[in-house]
Amino acid sequence: MHMYRRLLFTVLLIFTALGGACQTSTTPVPPIPPTQPPTAVTPTASPNPIEEPTPTATATIAPSPTVTAIPRDLSLREGKVHAYPYPTIYEGDKVSFQVVAYVPQTIIPEDVTLQLQIDGNEISNEGTFSRHALGGQAQAMIEWVWDTTGQSGTHQVQLTVDPDDTIQIGDENTDNNQTTFTLTVHENPPVATQNSNAIWKTANLPCCNIHVVSGTAADRDLPDLLTAVDTAVQQASLALDESPQKPLDIYLIDRVIGQGGYAGGEMVISYLDRNYAGFNFNEVMVHEAVHVLDRQFAPRRIPFLAEGVAVWGAGGHYKPEDLHMRTAALRQIDRYIPLASLVDEFYTISQHEVGYLQAAGFINYLVDTYGWLRFRDFYSDVVQENDRSLSQIMDEKLQLHYNKTLPQIEADWIAYLDGIDVTETAVADLQISLEFYNIMRRYQQEYDPTAYFLTAWLPSPNQVRQNGNPADLTRHPEEMVNITLEVMLQAAAQSMLSNDYGRAQVILDSITRTLDNQGTFADPLSVTYYDVILKLDSLGFDTHRVELDGDRATAWATPRHSNTLLRKDMYLSGQKWFVTN
Repeated sequence: MHMYRRLLFTVLLIFTALGGACQTSTTPVPPIPPTQPPTAVTPTASPNPIEEPTPTATATIAPSPTVTAIPRDLSLREGKVHAYPYPTIYEGDKVSFQVVAYVPQTIIPEDVTLQLQIDGNEISNEGTFSRHALGGQAQAMIEWVWDTTGQSGTHQVQLTVDPDDTIQIGDENTDNNQTTFTLTVHENPPVATQNSNAIWKTANLPCCNIHVVSGTAADRDLPDLLTAVDTAVQQASLALDESPQKPLDIYLIDRVIGQGGYAGGEMVISYLDRNYAGFNFNEVMVHEAVHVLDRQFAPRRIPFLAEGVAVWGAGGHYKPEDLHMRTAALRQIDRYIPLASLVDEFYTISQHEVGYLQAAGFINYLVDTYGWLRFRDFYSDVVQENDRSLSQIMDEKLQLHYNKTLPQIEADWIAYLDGIDVTETAVADLQISLEFYNIMRRYQQEYDPTAYFLTAWLPSPNQVRQNGNPADLTRHPEEMVNITLEVMLQAAAQSMLSNDYGRAQVILDSITRTLDNQGTFADPLSVTYYDVILKLDSLGFDTHRVELDGDRATAWATPRHSNTLLRKDMYLSGQKWFVTN
């Protein structure tokens, strides 16, 4: 009886916080192991047990013979290989391999060769490593190396580092230089499944060439996106006082990568109906446009300044923000990082949003105080050198352009921030935002690992068009656990954007409990989302967004293999959901 009362009390608390959204069965949905896509769930009106996962095209590396600490010499590590397109390879795909190795600091990663064999036949021995991934780990990409035309079935893949044993110092133990795993190439799926038959489509504007994949949300919304993209590029150009020297190539893809995009010579932006990364399209679009345009006058700018300028130029990271107020709130919650440390280890020392916000806040202060032209000269002048740290170089250039050292100008900035009257809303918004992105990236690492920003493969989309297929950028896990958690993350993000922080917190807590329980939807709120999604799945719909309101739900879904987004009104009767339209 006491256990029943405690459970009832918990249900009522969540019910109250979400307008009674949890009037449904609390039967736990069995867990789904992370990073291993489960078999399909037979659609039912309530969460029946999910079958155990079966092998898919995810590269599964055989366990090491013994459990040991990370070796000190050159080695391949368990679980550090991905085959693309991920997570499923279909016949006809051109497969790329991403390999992370442990490379001691005494070895130059580019000197380490990588051999690929499939079914005993050498496919490539030209792979080499670099530390170019944002996380700093040694990583090799062997791109579009295996054409699977006529290759359906199971294959043995073997990867070997330093196959000719040319490295002696730092590779004393050659027993850990090789890993072998099986890879399944599936027969071609039905038409339009997982973009197997998709093609690129291009629309041209004076500012840019916009590329979308047929049958996606971006393809459907392209007429409206032309205006949105043009507006964003203009905003970036005005912020930098820099016009494009040639039309920008912009690829809009229907999956989340990182926090929503990346840019090199071209731009890749996530645009999808189930956008679980919680960003506004305009801010991310401007952010990546700034990254392309600023290369025209600062081609060798350092990460701290580059990311700060991109957030500053967009007027916020994921949404419009008062950067002075928000950075001052960062100090109030004791998350400020000394600038020298942040400059030197930008991508790894801090939580992603903290680093980006602080960099943008610093640039906002310099531009507001001293003007854009002086900052622009400083920005293009801070260039990495091999023999000195980035903070030392930045200190020297600050003295040259601002007549102040890094500690001096940081002290001025801190004094300015500490004089701002920070609102409770600013603090609350910052705190929930940091929590949201921590949870979102935890979801990526456990259930959508190739989306995680520190390890994601970020290929040139122009090369993808020439050598691969759209699936390299668009295919992603779409099992029930992925859909449910992504819909919940999107619901939390929408609550944050509406300043409903209490509702956002309840949803984030439910997501955390699900992750803590290895994918078990056990608490009333997560089971409610699962039930709604499962009902729509049984009717042939892919769910992208759900709003709960007591015994009512509003969902936005597309018919399977279609990009037509439909609103579905639903109500709960007993323990079953019904669709009214």
